[in-house]
Amino acid sequence: MMCDVYESGLMEGGRRNHLEILRIAISMEIEGKEFFEEASGKVKHKRAKDTFISLVKQEQRHIDILSAELSRLSDGKGWASLVVMKDNASAYTRTSVFKDKDIKRIRLGPDAGELEVLKVGIEVEKKSIEYYRDAAKQTTDQNAKEIFTWLVGEEAGHLTILSAEYENRTRSGFYYDDMEFSLEVM
Repeated sequence: MMCDVYESGLMEGGRRNHLEILRIAISMEIEGKEFFEEASGKVKHKRAKDTFISLVKQEQRHIDILSAELSRLSDGKGWASLVVMKDNASAYTRTSVFKDKDIKRIRLGPDAGELEVLKVGIEVEKKSIEYYRDAAKQTTDQNAKEIFTWLVGEEAGHLTILSAEYENRTRSGFYYDDMEFSLEVM
């Protein structure tokens, strides 16, 4: 179910150039967005549906920022700072680098339940965190390092949300590290 993009990423230990790292990152974010769009249509609970819709919007922001960086680097410019990229994210148009490419989509079976959807989402976020950590380690450019580190934090936040939702669905008694109920009498 996982995309080959993750396997072709930085996990091999080989050094990759910034353009290749960005193309892979954009592809990952597009797949993440598509997965969350699909997931939002599969879940029944309003909170889970709202969570996935929110994640779609966040992934689109990541796509915009990474696409703008790819465009800058392709034009021979250096990395822009994270502050500049975040401030201008909505002004950038998406690059057409993936327009004609057949991007493999993460597919869920027609009978996929909410727990399966959440588990796949959790795995996607773990892979994304690993990818961006490796990308940050491989670059010496401070702006690139800052963007990849920010993306690690963003994806870690997504992982926390999805994990909390999974824990809530499996009735572990915790939601965002808070007990939902107690058997103790006060």
